[in-house]
Amino acid sequence: MADQSTISIDAHSAHPAFGSEVVGMLLQAMRESPAPMVLTEPDGCILKVNEAFECATGYAMDELVGRSPGMLRSGLQGRSFYSTMWASLGSQGRWQGEIWNRRKDGQLSQEYLTIVTLRGSDGVAAYHLGTYAEQASQQLGSGRARRDAATDATTGLLSRKAFTEAADLLSEKSPLVHVLALDIDGFTELNELHGLVSGDAVLRQMALRCTEVAAADGRPAVVARVGPDEFAIALADPHTEGGDAVQSFASRLYAKTALPFDLGEGKHIQISVSVGLSSLAQGCASAAEALLHASAARQEAVPGLPMLQCYEAQDRQRRMALALRDAVRLEQITVAYQPKVNLASGQLSGVEALARWVLPDGSSISPAEFIPLAERRGLIGLIGDSVMEQALAQIVAWQTMGLAAPVVAVNFSALQFQRQNYVQHVALALDRHGIPARLLEIELTESLLFGDIDAVMLSLKSFRNLGVALSIDDFGTGYSSLAYLRRFPVQYLKIDRQFVSAMGDDASACEIVRLIVDMAHRLNLRCIAEGIETEAQLRLLQSMGCDEGQGFLLARPLDTSAMQAVLAGRLPWAALFKSAPVESEQVDMDQGAQGDCQPQSPPARCNGDVATVPFSEGLFQDMRAAADTSGAAFLSPQGAPRGPGPLRSGMCQTG
Repeated sequence: MADQSTISIDAHSAHPAFGSEVVGMLLQAMRESPAPMVLTEPDGCILKVNEAFECATGYAMDELVGRSPGMLRSGLQGRSFYSTMWASLGSQGRWQGEIWNRRKDGQLSQEYLTIVTLRGSDGVAAYHLGTYAEQASQQLGSGRARRDAATDATTGLLSRKAFTEAADLLSEKSPLVHVLALDIDGFTELNELHGLVSGDAVLRQMALRCTEVAAADGRPAVVARVGPDEFAIALADPHTEGGDAVQSFASRLYAKTALPFDLGEGKHIQISVSVGLSSLAQGCASAAEALLHASAARQEAVPGLPMLQCYEAQDRQRRMALALRDAVRLEQITVAYQPKVNLASGQLSGVEALARWVLPDGSSISPAEFIPLAERRGLIGLIGDSVMEQALAQIVAWQTMGLAAPVVAVNFSALQFQRQNYVQHVALALDRHGIPARLLEIELTESLLFGDIDAVMLSLKSFRNLGVALSIDDFGTGYSSLAYLRRFPVQYLKIDRQFVSAMGDDASACEIVRLIVDMAHRLNLRCIAEGIETEAQLRLLQSMGCDEGQGFLLARPLDTSAMQAVLAGRLPWAALFKSAPVESEQVDMDQGAQGDCQPQSPPARCNGDVATVPFSEGLFQDMRAAADTSGAAFLSPQGAPRGPGPLRSGMCQTG
């Protein structure tokens, strides 16, 4: 009896036209088979695949014919695996076993493959026929059942178990593997608000985006859904350092997931993700352990903040949290003051008090690092109280020197703002220092204002009755509805630095800033632009009629001695407001500054900054609605005027 692994066909039938009766029957069987099948030449060159194979791989026939099956390799199984396969085909005419392939969309697939050698009557190999069997051996169980266990039904990605197996294989080939755990922020609320169907749509789109980012990276990677709203990515890194590579990857991942998600029926939603990282060296730990570490790191992330949390930094973070508690207790949190400038006159209009952590040895911890840590550890309220007390004491000191004390703005956290009787706490602090309330300004983040509207309104009115000024910080990045904004007793609106920085090369960002300025003025609010770093940005803001500004171009945050010089009339930005333009945009603003005097920018991210403008069409609609009720003129993104009222002078230009 002939060996079952060898099918005898006449050697001369091995022809690209497949003209022989035997080969014709073989091709007919392939067409009718529900299992994916591929026919290759002895050297592996693909001659024919069936429709099931096209469906399984995502490749069309014309994309496969003439190429090697190696195009499907996942990168998880090394040379020794394929050498064993070819050796078995050469000696026994058969190979069977589990194989990891990568589909056209970048997703991994774990299959049970049988390959047989088809020989002619002269015994020479004519073809190899590969079949991805629906049924494997009894020892391996049902191929379909294994496939179901290995993949997630909703997204088609690998399951948690299959992910760890694939990542372990990847670690055998690569000196370093990064494991990222990605969680969709607020997914439970999303399901409750929009329904499970919409939730599943978001999961599928998230799976596709993760897969696209991984595929575009060009290195072996594994993507999986490992929890209800959690995804995992294992990324091979040929370099043991690996920091730049994974940060660049995370940057692209954040940018991709920041795009709107389609819920169907014309509905779109923007969501944020939290990402944790654990890197395992070859033979150092299992992928399952690395995934647990990455998930633990991810839980330390601040929702909505695109900052990659690294597991290896967790011990340092815990030590830093303890040190931060001591720093607050020992009054090591100091204050730097960043001037705010009247953009029409060039005069000082106020200062913003910024927390700085200076260590006993004179070194400092970046606020980009300790402020998010303080928020997570519940210390932000204590730091906020300390900053306010120091700022009030400094006002007294300046007055004692005979200097005209500026209005000092302090940032209030949600913990402070929501604290019972906190208005009375501020009033007592003002009385204790003997300072009029008009010299204190409270900055509130946009998202902080939109909880219990009635409670928020009561607190805001209480602060206004006290006499302090109120401003909304980072406008455009949160949840503002201008219908509510018209009701809030605030005096200032701060345009977020992301809009300002994008004005030079993004016409829509320029238009957004102009709209915010116009609407603020129609609502009797003054506008303050944050993050002014170039003279071009300054001139644009002046042409729009923006009232005040702050940023590196004007002045960096200053220590008390440098701020004293400014109050005495030595304005480092004065040259910018002379009739002749300055030759250079770089002006030294930090004379006398000490510590880590950095601008109040979004926290530094280990994935790098993503150049996005988080301004939604929903806010445009709110602005149109507010314009209709306030008499403000409104320009749509295309520039068509809407609503009554004159337009302010000044045009946006880019370049």
